[in-house]
Amino acid sequence: MLWDKQLTLSSGFGYKDNVLLSSFAPRGSQFFINGLDLMVLRVPLDGWQVVGSVIGDDIRYTQQVGTNSEDLFVASLRVQRDLTQDWKAGLEVRGTYEKEVLDISTSQGAPATALVDGYAYTLQPSLRKDFDSWFWLQLQTPVTHWFFQAPLDEYWEYGPVITAGHDFGEAAAVTLSYGLDEQPHEKWVALDAYGRRLNHALKIEQQRAELAWRQYWDSLHYWRSSSRLVFAPRRDNGGGYFNCYQYQAIQDLTFQTTNWLVKASAQLVYEIYPVQGVGILNGEILGRDLVTLSFEAERRLYRGWKAYGNWEYQQAHSREAAAAGDYLARTISFGLRYEF
Repeated sequence: MLWDKQLTLSSGFGYKDNVLLSSFAPRGSQFFINGLDLMVLRVPLDGWQVVGSVIGDDIRYTQQVGTNSEDLFVASLRVQRDLTQDWKAGLEVRGTYEKEVLDISTSQGAPATALVDGYAYTLQPSLRKDFDSWFWLQLQTPVTHWFFQAPLDEYWEYGPVITAGHDFGEAAAVTLSYGLDEQPHEKWVALDAYGRRLNHALKIEQQRAELAWRQYWDSLHYWRSSSRLVFAPRRDNGGGYFNCYQYQAIQDLTFQTTNWLVKASAQLVYEIYPVQGVGILNGEILGRDLVTLSFEAERRLYRGWKAYGNWEYQQAHSREAAAAGDYLARTISFGLRYEF
């Protein structure tokens, strides 16, 4: 049997105490959440592998808090072909729809949150070489076109991503990746250091370097962890108004058996805005701390039925002075999942 599939439907309820990630007037609301997780897989027995998936959540708020819903859906189709001498070629097509309240500080060049509404199409070819020593190299060249409503803009995003990895059997893996992409905007124009409009379109160059370590900690593979360090600088083609330096540390710890899934995650982010921020006249540079903590537990009840609970904590804080982008938000939810 070459083909396999898995479908999981979920439904639940919860509460978020700061839906709009507001700094000054947080407003909370109860919500209902419904989710979909569909995966179709073709096993590569003859060298061809196909993976199709549709993943998404729909959140409906019961109170009037500035938005009545949030949605995130991603549909993708990935085809990979085994070539001669341990080469693999792949192609992924992906579509994304997003309506969420997000921290858009790196896009705006200054601390800010907003309700983001838009969609994107991505085409991502790849080429991978596996070596005899459990070492491998991969090149990806994704091209994405984002269509956002205000306050964001429509823009392209393209550039290569090179990844080197080493697998320590089935117990652990270490990867190092570097990506460089260009983001030419359709409507936004470049700005000088004081936020004044220039006479050419905005283009942002972003680099991203990531070191990742994934590890199983026991012979039965019940315990596993994932650790990542990320450095992502951005610079524009104007006066540096959109420039930003971002440092991330992400840690996940998961315990999984036949009946239980427990996962704890922590993400620590430090951002530096060298031009826009506190002010360039007095020489102050704005630094921000962003912390995201989450905990999820899932228990199998009977056959395909599972019960779950989620808790999430988000905080953004400016080190030098209080800013409009500072916020605190906590979310808790419970529900049921059914796996077909």
